Amino acid sequence: MQNKAVLIGFDIGGTKVAVSLGDFTGKIYGGARIENNDSYPEEVIPQMISEAKRLVSEHGFTMADVAAAGISSPGSADYRNGIMTHPTNNKYWRNVPIRQLIADGLGCPAYFENDANCAMLAEWFFGAAKGAQDAIYLTMSTGIGAGIIAAGHLVCGKSGQTGEVGHMVLVPGGLQCNCGLRGCYETYCAGKGLAQRMAAELADKPDSMLMQLADGDASKLDMHLLEKAVRAGDPYAVNLWDETSRLHAQAIGILINSLNPEKIVLGTFAWAIGDLFMDPILKYLPEFAWKELMEVCEIVPGKLQREIGNYAGIAAALNGLYEAGKFSFDQLK
Repeated sequence: MQNKAVLIGFDIGGTKVAVSLGDFTGKIYGGARIENNDSYPEEVIPQMISEAKRLVSEHGFTMADVAAAGISSPGSADYRNGIMTHPTNNKYWRNVPIRQLIADGLGCPAYFENDANCAMLAEWFFGAAKGAQDAIYLTMSTGIGAGIIAAGHLVCGKSGQTGEVGHMVLVPGGLQCNCGLRGCYETYCAGKGLAQRMAAELADKPDSMLMQLADGDASKLDMHLLEKAVRAGDPYAVNLWDETSRLHAQAIGILINSLNPEKIVLGTFAWAIGDLFMDPILKYLPEFAWKELMEVCEIVPGKLQREIGNYAGIAAALNGLYEAGKFSFDQLK
């Protein structure tokens, strides 16, 4: 890789695509945003390629300096074959051979991973899990998912879908999840599930603190308002927070006992909310995980925070080179 100085990253979302240019030390040279709101791939992919080439040129490199490109995308997808099959937040993107289109358009190797795996890889190469041989990253925002590193490699599973921990059933027979199961971790503890639950439980309670914070509109209830109500001591909010914290601890305990990680990195909620989020989870964790395994596992908020999208695709590219034997961790020093 001596003559290959930079990496291109793409982070495909429902309303935008982030394009970034960086290197294998974690330096980000620049980035761009492309609108992807109900857009067709035939419109967006050429823009992705042209913006990437522009960034390369703008920062004094040539395409010969590009070692690889990486693509981060939500499911559903055939990651092994590089195809976006039917992502839930891109209704016009169906069976798109994204990896091959990017590789052909840029003239370099391209690698494709789901967004939770890319977040794990980003924190592993550049963030809070750097140096760990066994680590888990948990996305904690609208939904819950995981990326898993075991024995120094990303775990993908038989069909490339390892990490769907948001659909561990924690409450048998519980609330209906969009996935078809009942009682999923995500339904009880992710932002979307909590908002739906609060709306259902408080819609006929206009005098509740949360409904007042939402100006009487149950559709405005979200994690941010729940945090406010908890900090203000509202009994409903405090009880819901406590129940949710215990379920987070239950899920994390299952992961600790199953995978024996040395590091668990928690996403958005952990770094955005801080101790109010972390402390009750750590308090309840001994109910669900063995002491010996907890003692060797450090649970920390993500380090890259709002910048993780800039690193996601670059980390996918770097991991592709790592698995191909074209990169070693010595190059991060």
